[in-house]
Amino acid sequence: MKTKGIAYTIFYFIGLFLLFGCKKQDVSPLPELIQAEALMFNNPDSALHILKTMPIPSARNKKQHALWCLLTTQAQFKLCLPFQSDSLIRIAYDYYRHTDNARRKAMSALYMGNVNYELKNITKAMNYFLEAKANIEKTNDYKLGYLVMSSLGNLYVYRNLTDYALEAFQEAYDYAVKDSCKRYEMTTLQDFGRTYSVRGEYERAIQSYNQAIQIRDSIHETFNSLESELADVYFALGNYEKALDLEKRAIKNNIAPDYYGIGETFLCLEEYDSAYYYLKKALHTSNVYTLAGVYEALLSLSQQPTYRQYMTDFCDSLLFYQDSIYALDKSETIIAYKEKYEHQKLAHRNQQLEFQTARWFLLSIIAVLCLIGVITYFYIYRKTMLYRKKEDLNRLTAQLNKNQRLMARNNIYIAELEKRIAENKEVAEQLEEQRETLAFLREENQTLQQKNAHLQTEITSYKSTNGATTITEAFNQLQLEKDQLSALLIETHPYLTALHQHPICLSNADRNQICQLADTIYTGFRQRLLTSIPSLSEYEVLLCCLIKLHFSVSEIATLLAISPASVSTSKSRLKKKIYTQLKLSDEKRSFDTWIWEY
Repeated sequence: MKTKGIAYTIFYFIGLFLLFGCKKQDVSPLPELIQAEALMFNNPDSALHILKTMPIPSARNKKQHALWCLLTTQAQFKLCLPFQSDSLIRIAYDYYRHTDNARRKAMSALYMGNVNYELKNITKAMNYFLEAKANIEKTNDYKLGYLVMSSLGNLYVYRNLTDYALEAFQEAYDYAVKDSCKRYEMTTLQDFGRTYSVRGEYERAIQSYNQAIQIRDSIHETFNSLESELADVYFALGNYEKALDLEKRAIKNNIAPDYYGIGETFLCLEEYDSAYYYLKKALHTSNVYTLAGVYEALLSLSQQPTYRQYMTDFCDSLLFYQDSIYALDKSETIIAYKEKYEHQKLAHRNQQLEFQTARWFLLSIIAVLCLIGVITYFYIYRKTMLYRKKEDLNRLTAQLNKNQRLMARNNIYIAELEKRIAENKEVAEQLEEQRETLAFLREENQTLQQKNAHLQTEITSYKSTNGATTITEAFNQLQLEKDQLSALLIETHPYLTALHQHPICLSNADRNQICQLADTIYTGFRQRLLTSIPSLSEYEVLLCCLIKLHFSVSEIATLLAISPASVSTSKSRLKKKIYTQLKLSDEKRSFDTWIWEY
């Protein structure tokens, strides 16, 4: 009792140590983080302002720091700010992927995908989106589900996997409907329109864009240029008048006009003055990719006599911007790699400082835990050895009693078989089988006697009280008495005795009574048999019940009004059927013995 009290005291202090050691990590988010997350959906700029002005949580407080990194990345992405690396969101991702918070895991994986998509790491982005999809299915966050599937769909469109893109957008649309967010429904229909355009299914693209426009007008959105994108579809179809009408409607609705698209449309309509006017207006942009496209259109326009004088200038400008695009792509790649290297270098230095600070603290904890572990080990080892000794004694005693019970049951079967062989009530084939079974049972009893002698020697080598094996011995004695009682009931039951002495053909009522007696004496024998082999027929069940009640072949033949040879054949077929369904090998024991033991 004293040793047990010491052990409980040790475990109590371990629990207190772990409780107070982990308590600092299990805290609620900071108020600024809660406020920023609440503003994120409608006001990401305000959320980012709060995150930038608040004290950044220490990296030691991993939970708060991870949430700050996640929300900051989310706000920057919503505001379309550029990313130089994924190092910030990776902090959140590495923290949440080891937690059980499916929503945070999905969010961190989503923005890991978005950032890598912006950095042109397309394969990585796809893997993160798929991971986010797997986690979002475990939540009821429909907004987040829409964002995940929409991002995955756009990536599929980027890789020209339009079939997968349509499936992803359909799931995104379903999430938007569940969330009752009309803006998300509108955006998904816009994505459908873009995907159908890529596939060349322009009629379905037009239908999707028109549905998106209806939703946009119903919620009074003013910043979505659906008409401009729909105009591109009609432009691809060669319906330049309709495309121009849509571009004009976009301007009328105060949506930022696509001067480049309008200029190209006028160029196709051969209205060269208007084309020149709008293409010149399209030059008022800092996007070099747009400028290169505009000068390419102007160069095409200069084929006309009126504008041929500008051909050289347009050609030089086009070459200049094409060179600029090449240089820009190359320089951006170099800068991205350089900034990524510098950031990783700084992060590595910070990790080293944190490691040195935590090293001594961890070493002291390890020393205390090792000391506690050694004390606990010796206590548990002693208790385990005592428990194993008691278990071994119980196992040996249980095996000894089991063998004794098997020997007693075999003696009952031997007496039954000897009686049948002496009375010669079976057909020749059955007698030969029963003689083989009788020899096998006698040999098994000799083997069991030898094993019992060995077990008795092992048991006496243990110093233990009789109380450890009392329950096992009582159970085995009860099983033996049950077997003996069942055999006695068969021998003394008036109805069964009468049938053994004067067998007569059984009526339907007699057959039911036989099956009921088998169930009563052997505790639901018929139900157990049908549960194991449901395909047995009523005749086959009756035959099993007669064998269970120790009727011989000749007696069964009289009871069922068939020949002994037919009974023997039926038993052989039934044995094969049961052994096949239960996947039993053809053992030395006879089929009668198997039924008796079942």
